Amino acid sequence: MSSSVLSAPAVLAKHRAMLEAALERAIGHEPAPLASAARYVMGWQDAAGRPAANAGKRIRPALCLLAAEVFGAPAADALPAAVAVELVHNFSLVHDEVQDHDTERHHRPTLWALLGEGQAINAGDFLYTRAIQALTDAAGHDDRRMRALGVLNRAIARMIAGQWDDIAFEQRTDVTVDDYLAMVAGKTGALLGAPLEMGALMAGADAPRAAALGLWGAQVGLAFQVQDDYLGIWGDPTQTGKSNSNDIARRKKTLPIIHGLGHPASRDAILAAQAGAGDVGAEKVADVVRELEQVQADRACRDYARAFADSADQLLESLGLPADEYELLRDIARYLVDRAV
Repeated sequence: MSSSVLSAPAVLAKHRAMLEAALERAIGHEPAPLASAARYVMGWQDAAGRPAANAGKRIRPALCLLAAEVFGAPAADALPAAVAVELVHNFSLVHDEVQDHDTERHHRPTLWALLGEGQAINAGDFLYTRAIQALTDAAGHDDRRMRALGVLNRAIARMIAGQWDDIAFEQRTDVTVDDYLAMVAGKTGALLGAPLEMGALMAGADAPRAAALGLWGAQVGLAFQVQDDYLGIWGDPTQTGKSNSNDIARRKKTLPIIHGLGHPASRDAILAAQAGAGDVGAEKVADVVRELEQVQADRACRDYARAFADSADQLLESLGLPADEYELLRDIARYLVDRAV
């Protein structure tokens, strides 16, 4: 496939115009206030309703479209699935921001910070309904769309279970790496694996091969989330558009924190800094970061991410893809894992 001569970012962006147009059609403009809130979330307009260009990277739908091409179909065949995946992703972000009290994403106020929690939840629900509609109302093979919808619904169920665990872990001090990985497999891995499986199904791939590609994506999702955990503490907010203190302030049991709690030299200091009610203050956040660096939690986090990427490589090899497609998918995985934003 000719995509093999492009860089990973270029491959992920090559159908961007087609995707954005389809997403805009799916959201529409009515009902006006609700659709306007959704358009803000999608990055197409600012808080005053003026046109804007603040959309995210659209990684998940790009993977969906790429999967269709890997299995020999035009990317457009998977467009309804790609739209559904991206709208579900944004629905989850809106709800996640409410639950985590994040006030900024992509250098802009989050929706709940603008409109309140109740209306943000309504906007998230609106995005979810538009996602399902994108698949159920599309033209084309009914059986392929319904199989893709089944994959998406199962991924949503796993994502919600992972989010439940993520919040529950905030009040625990005994979270293990295995607990963390099980949570991440649902919260992040499921919605990175599903787009690939859905795109393959929309292209007419048989269920076992589509599922195998989805498993590869889920493994990449583990590496992706570990890198996200790293950036959540050591990332540059001017690049990531997100706070690098909120994970610690909210007592999130991300991989660096779990690593630090596993070391006697840092465990007591971390627990002392995070004691009490409410968010952890800036001075104590700095104390936690210092303790994590003393036990090399930053290095451990990067090592885990690379190990998961290596494991994904082994899954990719089992698919028996042509060499250029294998190398392309491998490059995309490395790009996602080694990113700084």
